[in-house]
Amino acid sequence: MSNFKRIVFSGGGSRCLWQVGFWDSAAPALKIKPRLVAGVSAGGAMAAMVMSGTSGTGIRLIKEATAANRKNFYFTNLFRSTPSFPHYRIYRHTVVTTVDAAALERIRKGPVIRITMAHPPAYLGARSGTATGLIAYSLEKNLTHPMHPAWGKKLGYTSTVARLNDCATPDEAADLIMCSSCTPPFVPILSYKGRVALDGGIIDNVPVYAVEDDTAGGDVLVLLTRRYGEKSIPRVPGRVYVQPSSEPPVSKWDYTNPDGLQKAYDMGRRDGDVFVKSFAKK
Repeated sequence: MSNFKRIVFSGGGSRCLWQVGFWDSAAPALKIKPRLVAGVSAGGAMAAMVMSGTSGTGIRLIKEATAANRKNFYFTNLFRSTPSFPHYRIYRHTVVTTVDAAALERIRKGPVIRITMAHPPAYLGARSGTATGLIAYSLEKNLTHPMHPAWGKKLGYTSTVARLNDCATPDEAADLIMCSSCTPPFVPILSYKGRVALDGGIIDNVPVYAVEDDTAGGDVLVLLTRRYGEKSIPRVPGRVYVQPSSEPPVSKWDYTNPDGLQKAYDMGRRDGDVFVKSFAKK
């Protein structure tokens, strides 16, 4: 039996299906029963589904939706009222249908689930704050490859950590997760309690900070969604980072690839099996 009491679900869009596969394999075998979970962006959606026992439904729905969706961008919709990017509609429908009233009731009785999001500084407007934050995030990731980025905070971006357990309805839960996932143009600019809300990855796409205030004991298991070099992975006592054995075969915002989603999940299961065997040897 493991001592993992805090779990972190990193962001990563469609690649987050790897986390579900890993969890489905490793959690029962190691009898992982967390008291605190943190998630950002699609990692927050995976955390909600896993902890409510509805990930099977979520995977089925997103595969059905992406199988029916032909493109990630519909050029002709630029001249219509229908959005050119289908991601928000598909994503939110999957979440609100999967994290339904029954799932929310189970979430309220389970571990605390913290969802993170970012807010632009006061000196930037909604559009400029969105553009600046996303550009800074992309540049830092591509230039320095950090596990935990810092540029967003240095530019004045702040974060909100909200409890999914406090959401009263599926719509409220879906809105919270969409705020945490707000990455224009795939998701329109959103607001949370009157403030512009952006993808929490602008602050940190691996939000370990959201569980660090818990001092009740137990280790932290951090579920990544992409490969990092060994030098990028922090060595922190009581904290275990796990990453895919290779890059998941689907890109973050590819909503046309149900086979890639399934393969990402299957890879997670295989990697979970390997982790369980290596854990047993320690």
